[in-house]
Amino acid sequence: MVFDAILTLSQQGKMFANPRRIALLKAISSTGSISQGAKQAGISYKAAYDAIREMNNQSESPLIESEKGGKGGGGASLTHRGQRLIQMYELLDQIQSMGLEALNDESVPLHSLLGVMSKLSLQTSARNQLFGTIAKIENHALHDQITVVLQEDIKLTATVTHGSTIRLNLQPGKDVVALIKGPAIDIKLPSSKTEDLSDHNWLKGKIKAIEEDDNSVEVTLTLNQEDEICALIDKGSEDVSQLCIGSEAYAVFSSAQVILATLS
Repeated sequence: MVFDAILTLSQQGKMFANPRRIALLKAISSTGSISQGAKQAGISYKAAYDAIREMNNQSESPLIESEKGGKGGGGASLTHRGQRLIQMYELLDQIQSMGLEALNDESVPLHSLLGVMSKLSLQTSARNQLFGTIAKIENHALHDQITVVLQEDIKLTATVTHGSTIRLNLQPGKDVVALIKGPAIDIKLPSSKTEDLSDHNWLKGKIKAIEEDDNSVEVTLTLNQEDEICALIDKGSEDVSQLCIGSEAYAVFSSAQVILATLS
């Protein structure tokens, strides 16, 4: 199912901005002229003049400042308020487009803006971005252990400072994205599970892909129907020679290597 949506801003039931008016503001900004901006936007000068007058009257401060024509001709420019209106409109339009795209992607959780962003637009240097919900917080003297539940009740633990817990307003039920860099993750076979790493996260999955160069091996594990995790391990690691696509393995990493991101 494919939808089109037109973003319209209204004030007290009266239309304030729509795609046509935003296009006009952009054109005036680039040409420095209402008449040239109207021509570029494909509307008449009168329609452009009326639209600008209405927006300026409705706005707390003018969006367009114009100078009367003279020997050098008149001109027009966007005010700071006008520039911010365009930026805000484009931001809302982007969010609206993500919402429409998310409808047709079953992997995107529509109950959470953070979930939509993490699947469709959030880009970080951390290879792994896992969306989940905080299930539990264990408070310690200087740090907290945060338990995050992913899809299919897969759990991971992050260790953050108590100050970060307060600053991010972390609490049970809050949506977060767990970020883990690939080199911070090791891959272990089920037979290698040991008490020496009992304080680490052990996420079980199936090996989806294996790529290697002269020094390193990149291993991708499928954790569930929605999530994958990628590890970059040394070619000389203990279990590397036994890894094969389709076999079960664990992604192993310290809770201190998990960074949590959320929306305030």
